[in-house]
Amino acid sequence: MSRRPPTAIDQYEALSTVVRLVRRNRARTRPELAATALLGRTVISQRVEEAMALGLLEDADVGPSSGGRAPRRLRFRSEEGLVLSAVLGAAALDVAVTDLDAAVLEHRHLEWPVARGPEKTLDFLDEQFDDLLEGRDRGRLWAVVIGVPGPVEFATGRPSQPPIMPGWDGFDVRGRLQGRHGVPVWVDNDANLLALGEARTTGLDDEQHMIFVKAGTGIGAGVVSRGRVHRGSKGAAGDIGHARVLEDSSVMCRCGRTGCLEALAGGWALARDAVTAVHEGRSRFLADVHRATGEITPADIGRGVVEGDAWCLTAVARAAERIGSLMAALVNFYNPDVLVFGGGAVTGGDTFLRVVEHTVRSRALPLASADLAVRASAAGGAAGVAGGAHLAVDALLSADALAAWAPGGRPSAVEPDRLVGGV
Repeated sequence: MSRRPPTAIDQYEALSTVVRLVRRNRARTRPELAATALLGRTVISQRVEEAMALGLLEDADVGPSSGGRAPRRLRFRSEEGLVLSAVLGAAALDVAVTDLDAAVLEHRHLEWPVARGPEKTLDFLDEQFDDLLEGRDRGRLWAVVIGVPGPVEFATGRPSQPPIMPGWDGFDVRGRLQGRHGVPVWVDNDANLLALGEARTTGLDDEQHMIFVKAGTGIGAGVVSRGRVHRGSKGAAGDIGHARVLEDSSVMCRCGRTGCLEALAGGWALARDAVTAVHEGRSRFLADVHRATGEITPADIGRGVVEGDAWCLTAVARAAERIGSLMAALVNFYNPDVLVFGGGAVTGGDTFLRVVEHTVRSRALPLASADLAVRASAAGGAAGVAGGAHLAVDALLSADALAAWAPGGRPSAVEPDRLVGGV
């Protein structure tokens, strides 16, 4: 039976595989690439030379020898390009410039309410991006990525009825940024970028499954399955904050519905209830805060937990139990290896994580929770912007993307519509 001749698709599939394996340290020498990718030495040699010509790989040090001449190790040239990445929250944003390995070259955390709307927010982001590129070669910019605190139709890069983002519904964020910067742009939910950043930064195995829960002012989740973010049909997967968990029409959520998890356990809901507690004289700590500042924030409640304030401890524990109860159902449904919690809720001591883990383990099926790891995020404050960089670079180094830009050698010239798949 004759074998079909290789096609251009085969060529770029092999090229993408070779670059990915070296970039993620799965294989570093040509023999290792041949063994791991199950490709012949001639194909490996051709694809390595092609990757070198594109400036993606280079020979580095000499690897260990198993007899004969020691093979040279390959290195991914992460300095070949730059990515601008931003993650918006309800009241603040993170913005960074990274290399192609998602190593953060410069990072800023800035106060900025997303409710100011898309035009003012994106103008502000453009100013930050320009500052971050100051003194750097703008011709090396590969992509721009932005994460937003609401549902996103991933294929179009448009927010879809985000409850806390007035004026953003249907706004062409990707088109706006593409027109300004002239490179491919991705727009995603912030929890998805946090999840991807956590997975890559902490070395989650590609065979493992993870749910990342962002429990801050709002509540959302990102799901990573076998190294890829699971977004669902339209990009709405993981929007757990608006799951109905209480049959009580009096508890109104910011989305306009009632009984949502976020309306009971989100940071904004705790701050809402804290004001009532102050008026009723149930928290001296929060009363002092309110007297001094005129408001109470979720961060104030976290500080109250650390200080041992009884109301704060009870409120956070109740929120953790409600979140844990929903997560127990999701653990039964999805059976992840790792359940990670990030956001402001985990910064106020260990009360939140201790209660949520107890709730999950006591309510999930033993088979689903037996080997489940439950922990706080270990990726740090730059997890989201790093996740954004991984999203863009993984997509630009996919076989389809390489077929589009490798012949001309300029990733920035690729039409964004060709690259919405991402990871």
